[in-house]
Amino acid sequence: MTSKSKKILIILVLVFALFAGTVYFIGKAIGKLYSGTPTITSDTLVEVSFNRPVKERAPLMPFKKIVPFHKIINALYNIPDDDKVKGVLVLGNSLPLDVAQKEELRQALETIIESGKPVYFYYDQIGMNYFTVPKGAKVVMHPTPGRYVALKGYYTAQPFFRTMLEEKLGIKFNVVHIGSYKGAGEPFVRDSMSKYLRQELTELLESFWDNISSMISEARGFNKEEFEKNLYDGKYFFITKEEAKKLGFVDEFKTKYEIEDKYDSVVSITKYAKSLASSSLGTNPIALIVAEGEIVMGSEQPSMFGGDKNIIASDTMCNIIRRAADNDSVKVIVLRVNSPGGSALASELINRELKKAAKKKPVIVSVGYMAASGGYYISCGGDYIIADRNSIVGSIGVVSMIPEITGLSKKIGINFDEIKKGKYADFLSPFKQASPEETELLKNDMLDIYGLFKQRVAEARKLDLNYVESIAQGRIYAGTKGLKIKLVDKIGTLHDALLEAKKRAKLSSTKYTVFSAKKSFWELLQEDFGAKTSIDSLVKEKINKVLKISGKPLLIEPALADFSVEE
Repeated sequence: MTSKSKKILIILVLVFALFAGTVYFIGKAIGKLYSGTPTITSDTLVEVSFNRPVKERAPLMPFKKIVPFHKIINALYNIPDDDKVKGVLVLGNSLPLDVAQKEELRQALETIIESGKPVYFYYDQIGMNYFTVPKGAKVVMHPTPGRYVALKGYYTAQPFFRTMLEEKLGIKFNVVHIGSYKGAGEPFVRDSMSKYLRQELTELLESFWDNISSMISEARGFNKEEFEKNLYDGKYFFITKEEAKKLGFVDEFKTKYEIEDKYDSVVSITKYAKSLASSSLGTNPIALIVAEGEIVMGSEQPSMFGGDKNIIASDTMCNIIRRAADNDSVKVIVLRVNSPGGSALASELINRELKKAAKKKPVIVSVGYMAASGGYYISCGGDYIIADRNSIVGSIGVVSMIPEITGLSKKIGINFDEIKKGKYADFLSPFKQASPEETELLKNDMLDIYGLFKQRVAEARKLDLNYVESIAQGRIYAGTKGLKIKLVDKIGTLHDALLEAKKRAKLSSTKYTVFSAKKSFWELLQEDFGAKTSIDSLVKEKINKVLKISGKPLLIEPALADFSVEE
């Protein structure tokens, strides 16, 4: 590239960066203006409701400002000490949270009730998410006549696709699983549940519902055995609000507006959480790392023009863990896990990195909805595992699904003429039937992975390998069962994990800094437009001189900087 061309490129990049940065910050300012800074008066009601599922992790895109679950919970724990907030209203029909998140919400609300502040649960209709109501909360329903209460037992239906795929479409799946209960591939090779899958799902649902009925009975002062019998006998199904009040499910009838009108201002929990965002430039002694999504090899690559799907990429996650471990300001790490698993190799790499970190400082694992398969594999890298009562843990096993489309190709008249050199060049090709030798090779490899997985669990949990085999086989467990069989150290929430971190590091508070792979505007810009390092440093220097305000540049904020706190 000539000197003239470099200058032109520098000018173009600079102009684009200035334009894009100006648009971004003007848009951000306008967005704040129209969204409104929450008005928190001396008589404020915080309203808890969501119009979409709440992610555990904040988006990596700098433009997306979704409040993650840990900030919602942190905000709720702040309310008991906030003199301006006088009460909380939860819209029970607007809680698209998973079962573990509802449990954590319930516990946070309990602390508000214990502080003497009222918590209202407003329902249009009462269903089985009623277990979210904590003891001491006031349950309110609208006064409109009708049968709006439907409490019932559990039901699940597992779809099976073998007939459609294999017989109708000609697509066959060869499923190899290590562990009788590793049933992830069953829907593709069977027409109904195996006895193992049926047993596993039945036991899991029984655990869930034992926990749920306990929580409802504790909160409303019911006899658990009587409540369960009436529930399964259908005595709480399609009953009127008046009947529900007589039975103790409802406290009073009024609209949610009548509750709101008692307070000077009403602020949503998301806006309240944003108002508490820390402006500190220092790193708190607790590092919170959120591992949410499928576990994959490689790096996470967000783009200004692409999506932002939550995954746990091995290189990215290992780098985050390493930064937290090497940061002298960080005294303890809390890893929040919500993952169904994924790549065995990626899980092993993350497990190793966590164990390295644990040699430097305590690593506490908080399980959200799920730490299954690879999700549990990485959790074993920590010192201490805390899970909710209804978290899913375990699934210590391995499964592979190999598609085969020979039947489909015959149906639609496609023939494959091959050229091959190398005995295993076509290993598990979807264009041919898998040979017994190929299947055996794959199975042996999976047995090695399974053996290593069990070994990691045995080492981390200080268990005999034979015992691990007895609870492995791909079986999944609710958190309460996981505690009994020693896969979990304690039943508790993310807040409990932060309290454990505070205790182990002998800290004065549970304030934390989020360590993530979130990238700045500039980093995404240079990645998407391929700016070279030689030009990059010069452009950064010029932008810094132009846009520097109070000694801090507006655009250039390094990702995972030791002094940064995620907003």
